Amino acid sequence: MNLYKYRELNEFTRESLKENYFWAPSKETLNDPCECYYSTESYDKIMSFTALLNISESRSALNNSFDNVQEMVKALGIFSLSKSYNISSLWASYAKNHTGICIEYYLEDLISKNNGLYQCFDVVYSDTPPDIGVEDINSDTLLQKMIGTKHFDWDKEQEFRIVCDNQGKNHYRSDAVCGIIFGLKTPDESKNELMKLLRNRDIKFKQIVNDGKSYGLHTQDVVNPYDGEVNLINHEKIDFGDIVPDEAYIREDHRVFIPYLYKVATLMRSYPDCIEIFNMDFSETSTVKDPIIYVNFKEKESVYPYSKKIFHINNMI
Repeated sequence: MNLYKYRELNEFTRESLKENYFWAPSKETLNDPCECYYSTESYDKIMSFTALLNISESRSALNNSFDNVQEMVKALGIFSLSKSYNISSLWASYAKNHTGICIEYYLEDLISKNNGLYQCFDVVYSDTPPDIGVEDINSDTLLQKMIGTKHFDWDKEQEFRIVCDNQGKNHYRSDAVCGIIFGLKTPDESKNELMKLLRNRDIKFKQIVNDGKSYGLHTQDVVNPYDGEVNLINHEKIDFGDIVPDEAYIREDHRVFIPYLYKVATLMRSYPDCIEIFNMDFSETSTVKDPIIYVNFKEKESVYPYSKKIFHINNMI
């Protein structure tokens, strides 16, 4: 899934892109004054009922559980993204009146490095806050109910949230950023500075444009003049050992995509957190229309014995 973050183009944005991290603030610092509002009407009714039955042990356990959840929510970080790059109000509010950028992320590479630290979900929009009941306390969906519900006034943002165990910096894979979209009024000097900073990272740059006939926003491709040229054919001359599978073991209808195996191997060798590549091949779900390459590798500072990356060739063309 591709997700989008609208940003003012300042030193903080440039640093986070260069150092491969996103910032997950606490709920108290978000701009919705009703952030994480919820009702406890159902919960209070059950607790009142148990008080009448004098079931003090059960009531105490429930209260402790609920208190722990509420304290946990205060310590969580929330990274908010959108499912669209062409929402005018977001360009105005978060990208400094179209002078900033919209960052396009691959969700998988955004969270894979520390997958166990995150919960991800769409925001649900409603006229009323969610009502928390006793049955919710130990539910897997409690966090989404408490943090992932907002008033209908915000529904145009098409928000998707990554809820993090830790607030502040959260590092991601260097190729999680797959695109940068410039606003209608992003200064040329700022564009060139950013493209130079992010050169040779296989990032697609685009420019928001308006056709002058409607309110709709569209994109045009922008060539990064600072990128070095990559010749797929030359990759075959590099010794990749046993990393790239032999042509005889590749499905006949996928052999036309073999040069991309070499490109992916080259990208993985330049990936700063890749310690060792175990194997790579076309995915079982790969098709001629949507060819997919997977790589199993050992990743720096990962808690897992091996990591996996997926490359959609259509995104590399």
